[in-house]
Amino acid sequence: MSSPRWLAAAPPEVRSLAILTAASSAACAFSAAFPLAPGRPVALLVVLTVAGVLLSATLVVLGPRVTQAQLTLTVANVIIITSVLVGAASTTGGAMLAGYAYVWLTVYSGLFLPRRAMQLHAALITVGFGIGLLATGLPGTLAAWVLVSATVWGSGHALSRLAERVRRHAETDHVTGLLNRHAFVAAAEREYELAGRTGADLAVVLIDLDGFKAVNDRDGHAAGDRLLAELAAAWQGALRPADVLARHGGDEFAVLLPATSAEGAARVVTRLEEAHPQPWSAGTAGWARGASLDATLAIADAALYEVKRSRPDRAAAAQAAGASHPAPAPAD
Repeated sequence: MSSPRWLAAAPPEVRSLAILTAASSAACAFSAAFPLAPGRPVALLVVLTVAGVLLSATLVVLGPRVTQAQLTLTVANVIIITSVLVGAASTTGGAMLAGYAYVWLTVYSGLFLPRRAMQLHAALITVGFGIGLLATGLPGTLAAWVLVSATVWGSGHALSRLAERVRRHAETDHVTGLLNRHAFVAAAEREYELAGRTGADLAVVLIDLDGFKAVNDRDGHAAGDRLLAELAAAWQGALRPADVLARHGGDEFAVLLPATSAEGAARVVTRLEEAHPQPWSAGTAGWARGASLDATLAIADAALYEVKRSRPDRAAAAQAAGASHPAPAPAD
């Protein structure tokens, strides 16, 4: 059974947090409707129920527009709601039952958010759970506080490290160490949004190596991989820290140039040509407001192949250069 269209539009991290927030709201509503002991803050629980429902609905409605900072703030709010539930418990078992929500929030924070956000949430859980247990006035809650706090910090740290390794593996080209195509698109979209807020220019460059197939055929794929890695290192040294260089696929590379016009991108191409002797062709394009990344890359791609058509001898020159400078033998 497929998800409703309005829910499927939200990214997984947004859908997951919307579900966690809705579950927290349901717990507040249950506690308000069926108070297990006199003196429970029913009015506050009703307010928190409404707040949780609004948070969950907002996440679903905003969908892809939800920022990482907003996700971090939402998790913090759900932690506060959970801490109120802990404080409203009438037994130690009830407080621990409410505290199980902390574990799920830690799993979410560790998997989907940066390590600093996870650490912020772990600290908030430690403090919030402690205050909630003190508010219950129940005896023997120190062991529960230590157990939950240790679990949150330990599991959060382990999940955060695991998620970082998985993200690096998923976003990095293993030959060059550069971003892969998927990660480049994500980085480009972020820079596009930033450029829209600041009014800065944005440009892209597509690079296609000349005669690279001949390198693989003549010297082997290992030599081809070494050449790609050398080019990546040389080009990174010629670019600014804010520029984004990625392997776009095969022997193609893409460069995103923040705060750079199309004319400025042409000057960057000149610097890249001076960084390594391997012949290649490039096409540049300014990323205009309202244009998609695909459309901008298509303009750069058309410019690239116009360059290739205008100098068909580049591939032959690249092959000749490779023949006169054979690839180094692998080290023993």
